[in-house]
Amino acid sequence: MEEGHGLDLTYITERIIAVSFPAGCSEESYLHNLQEVTRMLKSKHGDNYLVLNLSEKRYDLTKLNPKIMDVGWPELHAPPLDKMCTICKAQESWLNSNPQHVVVIHCRGGKGRIGVVISSYMHFTNVSASADQALDRF
Repeated sequence: MEEGHGLDLTYITERIIAVSFPAGCSEESYLHNLQEVTRMLKSKHGDNYLVLNLSEKRYDLTKLNPKIMDVGWPELHAPPLDKMCTICKAQESWLNSNPQHVVVIHCRGGKGRIGVVISSYMHFTNVSASADQALDRF
């Protein structure tokens, strides 16, 4: 993956992966790094991953993986509660349907949205006993 562009890929748990790209990276660099991430995910997880795209702007990520849910919300706003419930239920359904399934939480523009979604899911499913523990884990 290209160096110096702020790509961050982190396994939060063995089945929840966070992938963020800074908003300022060029489109070319973003697409190149995204292709590299896709190759890595396919080699490690086959077709057993679902991408939740939290970016406000819609990117045509289906060329890289057909299992994509665009669930972003406007920048600098809190996500609507019904959207958070939909996101948490989608993750739970996907992960419970097969023990090999993983969820990739993707956002171009920083880690704030990723933290909100992962912490919400961990609290929703009681992976973490409290909201503070969910935030600490992220």
